[in-house]
Amino acid sequence: MKNKNKKLSAQDGKFIYEGDIITDDKSKQVLYDGPGYLFNNETKCFFKGTWKRGEKVCGIETFPNGDVYEGQFKDGMFNGRGILYNNVQLYPDKKVQYLYDGQFEQGQKHGFGKETYITGGRYEGYYKYNQKHGNGKLVFSDGSYYVGDFQRGLPNGFGVHVAYSKERIIAVFPPPYNNEGRIDSQQNEEIQDHEQEKEKREYLYEGDFVDGYKHGIGRLYYPNGSYIYAYWEYNKPARDFIEYIAEGHKWRILNVKQLQTEQSINFFKIIRDNKPEWIEKYPIKGNSYPPAELDGYKVLIDEKGLKREDFEDPEFDYTEQSFSIKDENDQPVGAPIEFERIYTSKYFKKKEFKLFAKEIQPGYLKYSEQYCCQQLTVVLNALTFHSYLLSKVFSRKYEAEIGFYFIKLFLRNEWKEFIVDDRIPVFKSDKMPIFSNSQEPELAWTILFKAFAKYNQSFQYFSNDKIMRAVEYLTLLTGMPTVQLSVPNIFGDNQEYSDQQKKIWRTMAQKYQNTKVRICYLYKDMEDRLKLPRNTAYQIVDMQESSQGKRDESYYLLILASNQKLALKQEITNQISLTRQKLQERNPQTKGNDSYFFMEYKDFIKHFQYVFVLCASRYPIQNQQLIEPEDKDKYNHELRFFCKFRTNLAQDCLICITQDHQEKQDEYIIQDKTFPVRIVLAKQKDLFTNKNQVKKKIVSRWQEQANRSKQEREKDKKEETIKGDMKYGSIFEQNSDKKQLNPYKYCFGRGQSSEKMLFKDASLESGDYVLFVQVETGDNKEQFDLKKMKFWITIHSQKLIQIQRLDQQIQGFQKQVYESAIAIADKHSQDTQKIKYFHKGDLSEQENGSSDLVITQYFIKKEGTYLQHLHNKSTNKIWRQKLYFKLDNMQIIDHRESQKLDICLSKKQTALIIIQQVGAKKYNLEGGEGICIVDLLHDEHADEEQEIKNQDAGSFQEDTQQIFQQNSSKPKFGSLLFKN
Repeated sequence: MKNKNKKLSAQDGKFIYEGDIITDDKSKQVLYDGPGYLFNNETKCFFKGTWKRGEKVCGIETFPNGDVYEGQFKDGMFNGRGILYNNVQLYPDKKVQYLYDGQFEQGQKHGFGKETYITGGRYEGYYKYNQKHGNGKLVFSDGSYYVGDFQRGLPNGFGVHVAYSKERIIAVFPPPYNNEGRIDSQQNEEIQDHEQEKEKREYLYEGDFVDGYKHGIGRLYYPNGSYIYAYWEYNKPARDFIEYIAEGHKWRILNVKQLQTEQSINFFKIIRDNKPEWIEKYPIKGNSYPPAELDGYKVLIDEKGLKREDFEDPEFDYTEQSFSIKDENDQPVGAPIEFERIYTSKYFKKKEFKLFAKEIQPGYLKYSEQYCCQQLTVVLNALTFHSYLLSKVFSRKYEAEIGFYFIKLFLRNEWKEFIVDDRIPVFKSDKMPIFSNSQEPELAWTILFKAFAKYNQSFQYFSNDKIMRAVEYLTLLTGMPTVQLSVPNIFGDNQEYSDQQKKIWRTMAQKYQNTKVRICYLYKDMEDRLKLPRNTAYQIVDMQESSQGKRDESYYLLILASNQKLALKQEITNQISLTRQKLQERNPQTKGNDSYFFMEYKDFIKHFQYVFVLCASRYPIQNQQLIEPEDKDKYNHELRFFCKFRTNLAQDCLICITQDHQEKQDEYIIQDKTFPVRIVLAKQKDLFTNKNQVKKKIVSRWQEQANRSKQEREKDKKEETIKGDMKYGSIFEQNSDKKQLNPYKYCFGRGQSSEKMLFKDASLESGDYVLFVQVETGDNKEQFDLKKMKFWITIHSQKLIQIQRLDQQIQGFQKQVYESAIAIADKHSQDTQKIKYFHKGDLSEQENGSSDLVITQYFIKKEGTYLQHLHNKSTNKIWRQKLYFKLDNMQIIDHRESQKLDICLSKKQTALIIIQQVGAKKYNLEGGEGICIVDLLHDEHADEEQEIKNQDAGSFQEDTQQIFQQNSSKPKFGSLLFKN
């Protein structure tokens, strides 16, 4: 029963309601239903609108801070169409201070909307959970604006930035807000609006953005028609770039390194203010537009594309008349093909010419036997499960009927633009394209396949199935590394899984869980037995472990074939049926799709030989730094590079080092060489976080030196003189009783590897990091020319990271970092899970040994480094360490002899010996390659020193001021004995 116009008040005084109510028949509870008013005494919120069974449906809600919402509700939250505004008069010249008009979902801005800010700026576009996400237009208070893609609230992807000054075009972020200036300018705008529009000089940038920065390939236009075409990083060109000068119709190439643009604003000043000087350094290349292959086809686009005339790619030939397919007897035949334009093709029914008609769906590409590129179809299907990995490939640039399209592929460690026209190959028989596509054909996939054909300069490239191309395709589409796993098909007793097979399962199931892009290939004899095409690829979609006990371990995989004819069937048992149900619940797209099939791990091992796993991060932002070696980087037979970067937030990263040393002669690559590389990452410590603690250490050090006798200081001077003639100084430390502050914390090391790409995933805390790259060049006389060597450092991260190469090498970096590694290992020495290759012990079991002689050994297996930390705690013993190697696969670093060492440690002295793998050969220290001898030697000065101390006990008080002035930062070394 409904009661109208009844005023209600809760017993606790929290709510006051006036309006229509009903009484629930079952619970007898009174519910708001119909028009009504509700005031909350605690939150001071007021609602006026319509209710339905106690829930808000639509109405107006006012909040204490002045916010007002008018629109639809669901579950007590903003949901549907609504308006959110604030009319608090913070500034008397403007009535509405903030306004959002658009879609809401679960109380957040979600969908299309328009937003106006108190600064005068406004945004119109799409939102995703309260952040700008998708296509939109952001107008700033000074009139400049950005149109393009947004992600996570910032410009990300392709966009156009228009501004009216040099200072504003080099930044995306809004200018500083000045309310008084805004009021004056607003009054002047109303009077001189049209005149100001005429006087505006428009600067325009179109290209890639990352986290609000101009970052990637882009073109910057000047008001007079001149432009710069470059690869940008942090709002300025990062590599050699093209400058077109409209005055005189000429162009040239400028070198970024010599420009030395420390700040973005200087970039314009150097080019324009010093024009005569730069013309001499960078002469004019020609009195015309730059060549099309260097300039992104700009001239052809201006002449034909935008006018909708026929645009034909001058770099790709269309002379092919047939395409190789297989007939019913699996024999290759040539099917006649021809080329037709997309806008005339019956295959694309919708003539909107958008890349995607809807969001990318997991595994929705279809492959037919008459089509080409089965391997590429499988790889693309795998990436559709993680569509963000394709964000770099497709560009919204010129998404209209203009006759050409832009695709990006990761080629030679850089994203390259491939511009293709709209002519696609089709079979003459049925006018169907030769490429795979989705159930409802989408333009993006056809354009992408054609870009791959242009990359290989032939459509016949796709019919070549002689090699496995998964790694090539994954690299071109993502720019990320891959791991190849070889699955052994030999089982143990009772058909149990071997340790290697279990390890591969864990790697496939747990490693890189964010992406799980896994491509697998059959054994050759299995392909012949099943009568499948050579190098038929499959995708591992999901994996499930079913264990009923230690002896009954079962593993199952969900696999996707490119079509249902290629699916491998397996008998369904009760166990598989239960596992299948779990996998289907996690992957609802498998229902009714015969291209998916389930397989037990034992059968998988018998069928499949190789698995390729993509090593990808969740947000694939690629931060790059190109390193070209110089003479100053040489160190003996090595090259050493140091790079620094900072991350403000904790995030997961993937750090890659790629070698690109190719020498060309007459357009042919005649040499492709790689070198053994090792990387070490260390975090910089903040040594002055606790200033009081540092001050106490300094004072205690002064006091300790003030109490030392004159005889001890004279003895130290003699020892320093001896040390000056020795060449082992880098091995020894200062007296270990005086604990020094280490500026670095060891994070990880990786290597030594001669592969083209060396990579390591890591979870980094916020802070500053130093990346050390160690390249072994060898001692051959015919060394590779340094000018032809290139190393790319790439960090795939969730947020943009700026990598800076350090000009100077950090002295003693390895010693400090590895000391930190020893300290970490010592701290966790009891935890065998964290420290597997750590051993610490004294030499008391040796003949004439002592527990005061401590040796710590640490084997960093993943980087091929073996550490020996020697600590002589004794006051009357000298420790002799003798070490040599019989093999040439290891060396002692920072030492005059790489395979032989003979040192002595005096009392209270420590040393760190670093032994590293060389030549990327197998590294194994077991088998007695090293030998340690401890000699108990009588210290002739020990008794004399003790007697002097007893006699001069009362005469040690000296003028501390003189001692402070004599304080030296050099280490104090004990007696060193060397034996050849």
